[in-house]
Amino acid sequence: QSLMRQHRGPASRVYMVSSAGRGEGKSTICGLLAIVAARIFHRHTLVIDADMRRPTMHQLLDLTQKPGLYELLHGQTTLDLARRPTTLPLLHAIPSGKPGSHVSDSYDDEAFEKLLQSLRPSYDLIFVDAAPIVPVVEPIMMAEHVDGILLIAMAGRTPITMIRRMRGILTPVANKVAGAIVNNATEGLPYYYDYSYYGYKPLLSRRDRKQVGTPIAPGADGTPNGDGDASPHAAPAATAGRNDRPAATRTTKPKPKE
Repeated sequence: QSLMRQHRGPASRVYMVSSAGRGEGKSTICGLLAIVAARIFHRHTLVIDADMRRPTMHQLLDLTQKPGLYELLHGQTTLDLARRPTTLPLLHAIPSGKPGSHVSDSYDDEAFEKLLQSLRPSYDLIFVDAAPIVPVVEPIMMAEHVDGILLIAMAGRTPITMIRRMRGILTPVANKVAGAIVNNATEGLPYYYDYSYYGYKPLLSRRDRKQVGTPIAPGADGTPNGDGDASPHAAPAATAGRNDRPAATRTTKPKPKE
């Protein structure tokens, strides 16, 4: 939602999603971003699997891997064949394709730039799932042709040295970094990042409150609120301390006679 608000201009529509190293969930998050953009925000969206070393987008979206990006960059197929529809009407995908034995020679920077230029007028948002930044050189080359970079880090797993190394590599395109997403934050962050550490309790839905037996406060019209919270117009509950009893009910012990 923040991404939609910050980058509404026609020039800001292509985002590269990457991480410092492998196994940080970047491909899954890239696919989810594309699905949310198409399904929730109704944007005409394209996702490109540009991680030709470890492609997974075709598995996430239940597509065949070939033909795809590799065949497009090397003139072995057409855009109409490489670009596939998905189960969502507003979401298209270009899988990685199947590189030859020399994966390091799979990327063609000039062809990739021309491909993005041809795709820009057709989509509101384009997400490029790139290889990890630290061990692979292709992402920094792709970064020259995108409008923004989204970085993924796995909480409790990504070493800080890798984060610093990634920051150094991205220095020439640092102005394109649009944001970072922390994956596995609930399990991976230290205990003091948990709300319960500061005394906050998780909010329960109306159904969950019924299951645990928590009363649902009625609203101003006498009906329960949709979220189970007390109505702002409801009168505060009366509280009584041990000295707040009515005077008639108070008892005092007689003073002993001297």
